[in-house]
Amino acid sequence: MRKIIIGILTHVSGNVNANEVEGDRIRIKKLVSASGETHPFVSARAVKRGIREKLKEFGFEVDPFRIGEGNKLADSGDPIEYVDNDLFGYLYIRGNQQKARVSPISMSPIVAVEHTPIQIDFGGRFPRELGEANPTPFEIEVADFIGLMKVVITERCGIFAESEKTDKLKEWKEYVKDGKLKKIDKGYKLSDDERINRVKAFLEILLNEGWAYPRRANFFTMAEHVSAIVYCGEKLYPIWKNIDVKNSTFTEPDLSKDNSKKLLKVYDLKLGSVPSEIIEKIAKWLVRDEWKGD
Repeated sequence: MRKIIIGILTHVSGNVNANEVEGDRIRIKKLVSASGETHPFVSARAVKRGIREKLKEFGFEVDPFRIGEGNKLADSGDPIEYVDNDLFGYLYIRGNQQKARVSPISMSPIVAVEHTPIQIDFGGRFPRELGEANPTPFEIEVADFIGLMKVVITERCGIFAESEKTDKLKEWKEYVKDGKLKKIDKGYKLSDDERINRVKAFLEILLNEGWAYPRRANFFTMAEHVSAIVYCGEKLYPIWKNIDVKNSTFTEPDLSKDNSKKLLKVYDLKLGSVPSEIIEKIAKWLVRDEWKGD
């Protein structure tokens, strides 16, 4: 199966994806290693939320969610209409029916590559009208770190199995009649052009445009990438482990014996973005298995 494997080193500052509140302190998400080192992180769910908002700017429809069991918001389960249901998968539950789409895109949290001290920022909740109670002080844990995010994109983008079909009001056979969907062996798929557009948009956001993190009211922070390593091929290499921590960059592993490899390259994102023509070439290769040029 064709894969795009990406490692990204990115700068994170503040508390962009808060954990639980303990008393008057808003905790930061963090991992503690066996040796006692602290590694703050940003969850993959928070990153996906930011990417969803950017996909809207690219003109795609994203899941507005529906009212599910117990009056809770739930996935709509329509990967044809909603690009995030396609790229990020879904779990559709209605009564005794459960339909799941395994995401064709796997994303890790953004985890600090080095031990990072946690600092404390102080704030206060002030009364909205004069004469009310005094401000309520609180504390926020913050950190400044370079984090590593790992991403794997497979050729299943825009391809759907029969088992993923839900009981949406518009059945998939209607999408086939409308020309949005094509019936294939054991499933369905979007047109190659639509699949390429979805992969291109995701890569453009992931590598170049970035996104805003959720807690923007207190810490407006955009994704600020430092370095990226990109592999296109059929193997599942942990290419992101080749990190030069001191210089916050990747080093290329030797994959010369991999006959499936179409691309292995490190990009210095401090100096410039990944060229649009490279992103388009990668997307066309993933969908159509065509690679033109070196």
